[in-house]
Amino acid sequence: MANNINIDRSLYFTILSLLVMGTVMVYSARLPLPSDSELSFDLYNLGMHPVHVLLGLLVMFIFLHIPISIIEKGSGFFLLFGILLLLIVFFKKVFGGSDVLVDGAVRSLNISRFTFQPAELMKLLIVIFSAGYAVRHKDRITEDLVRGMGPIGLVLLLIVTLLMYQPDLGSVIIVCSSTIVVLFLGGMTIRAIAGVTCFLISGVLLIILFTQFRLNRLLAYLDPCSLEHSQNAGWQLCQALVAFGNGGMFGTGIGLGSAKLGHLPLPHTDFIFSVIGEELGFVGVFTVVIIFAFLIIKSIKIGREAMAQDRLFSGLLAQGIGASLCIQALIHVGVNTGLLPTKGLTLPFISYGGSSMLIVCLSMGILFRIDIENKSSPRKKNRINGKVW
Repeated sequence: MANNINIDRSLYFTILSLLVMGTVMVYSARLPLPSDSELSFDLYNLGMHPVHVLLGLLVMFIFLHIPISIIEKGSGFFLLFGILLLLIVFFKKVFGGSDVLVDGAVRSLNISRFTFQPAELMKLLIVIFSAGYAVRHKDRITEDLVRGMGPIGLVLLLIVTLLMYQPDLGSVIIVCSSTIVVLFLGGMTIRAIAGVTCFLISGVLLIILFTQFRLNRLLAYLDPCSLEHSQNAGWQLCQALVAFGNGGMFGTGIGLGSAKLGHLPLPHTDFIFSVIGEELGFVGVFTVVIIFAFLIIKSIKIGREAMAQDRLFSGLLAQGIGASLCIQALIHVGVNTGLLPTKGLTLPFISYGGSSMLIVCLSMGILFRIDIENKSSPRKKNRINGKVW
């Protein structure tokens, strides 16, 4: 199939390697030690992960056949659809009572036996909308901060409000950061970007300061393994650091880590990077980081090639997708290694989670499509301020 549609083989095998590693590590993270149970190697430990991967690959190959012009024309409609889904989650929490709460939050919609998190979809839809906005209002965002940021700022305010009500601060950070990156690449001045960034950072800090459990996490982050924090707010981070310490250079071996045995909460989702650190060691961790770095660089390259052909929307979209994945991966890695305060986010392509897997694979389908259109279009050199784009 790869040969028939002329997709980038290096990108294809990069994604495939992440999916394979994710399947192995999810299996291992849900697996007890071999000595603990005769059933420890049964495939039920994979849960629905193989189904998530197959659905993700199916969606990816569907979207690499959809022209980017269709996505550009429908960018506003797609965002409205995403906001509608967030509103449904909002009303579910308002009227659902305590029965719909999961750990004090409501983030998913139930579709038959499956669940879907609209926040994951919004991470992609805001990139699509921002790219379209930057193309349609290029003069505004480069010359007038109020008129340029005003409309999209109001849209962001609505999305942030709906996400915070769930609550989902991690998605808020990714949505806002991705929007800023796309608008900056679209021509917004550094001064404007700095102002907006300072405003958003101030907002996040206020949210943390006035939310007790988030403030506790921030305080625990400073010394997670102290007697004061190691049994409460610092428990997750402390156990994650212990897992990395156990892994050393080459790890304990796949399936032989102990952090997942009740010591590390959510080892197959929010803290799967720690499981990789323990079972595959520094070598495994370094490999994952390098693969993600290649994926991000590839996204930037594809975006720049599209811009060189005067296809600004495609260029911004490709680089926006790369930025969104990069931000989420960095936050996940930062949280697991103690560089950032604890915040639950999946590691793209690797963590267990159907909604995340579906959307990141969909994003890759769009990226493949942009690359295919780059190769089928005549290359043009567009010089701006002496630089070739």
